[in-house]
Amino acid sequence: MLKVTFGILVFCAYLFSAQGPATPNPIGVSSNQAFSGVSSDFKVLGNFEVRPSYKSNLGEFHSEDSALLGYQFNKNNNVVYKQEFNTNLYDPKLSQASSGLNAYLVDGYLRERLNNIVSMGNFSLSYEGRQYLPTWSVRREAGMITALRNYAKVKYQATPQFAVIAEEIPVIHFYNQAGSLTSKGPAANPVFENRATLGLEYLVSDKLKLSLPVFISDVRTRSYRSDASNNAKWIHKVWINPELFYSVNANLTLGMGYYSENLIKNNNFSETAISTGFEQGTTQLILSTNL
Repeated sequence: MLKVTFGILVFCAYLFSAQGPATPNPIGVSSNQAFSGVSSDFKVLGNFEVRPSYKSNLGEFHSEDSALLGYQFNKNNNVVYKQEFNTNLYDPKLSQASSGLNAYLVDGYLRERLNNIVSMGNFSLSYEGRQYLPTWSVRREAGMITALRNYAKVKYQATPQFAVIAEEIPVIHFYNQAGSLTSKGPAANPVFENRATLGLEYLVSDKLKLSLPVFISDVRTRSYRSDASNNAKWIHKVWINPELFYSVNANLTLGMGYYSENLIKNNNFSETAISTGFEQGTTQLILSTNL
């Protein structure tokens, strides 16, 4: 199935212009590639990743994919453009008359990464900056101009195989309007977000790597109208995203991953929704190729 999906995606790129559904992963998954496969001598960076995904509670198959192209100045500094796109492999909610993959662009962003800015013993500090473009039609129609996301990453390398990683990620959202009318009714746009990540990385072998991150997101929305969803509120979410990667060679990585839905309910950290969050989660296969 993975090979078939990969081939179809490559030869059906023209489908990107098709309008996709308005409900891809609402939380947003942070891709965690375990092996870059890129030597410090290489200058041009390129990557194509395919993630066939399954939501068991809906019986839905889709894929969450991306293409990346950029330039590496040295082993600690690179600038890239990454474009994410989704496809609908099978959705029982769609009409039988629907055909094709219904591929559509999701997030696209420019990214600059500065690794090991500070290194003290087993501790290191890295930075990543992203500027998002309104390539997803849903956000574009809601008035999105851009979003600026900044990652401050602290890594503690406890042993050669085991590391603890913490990230602080403030995000500023720019929209030309306070909210918009969606298929589900009026909705307020975000203005600020803060994400925090705490995770573990374990190098099982020189080819096998496991990551276990936990994410917390706090989003502040604008004041739009009293009947709008999440109008002038803080929205809180907690989710997990374990991933396992196997490096076949310098240019090919295979893996599998899973991300849950929100593990708290009623926007309240004191009320959990662990069972529901796991039941509504998404399981993925991963195929990542480098230039």
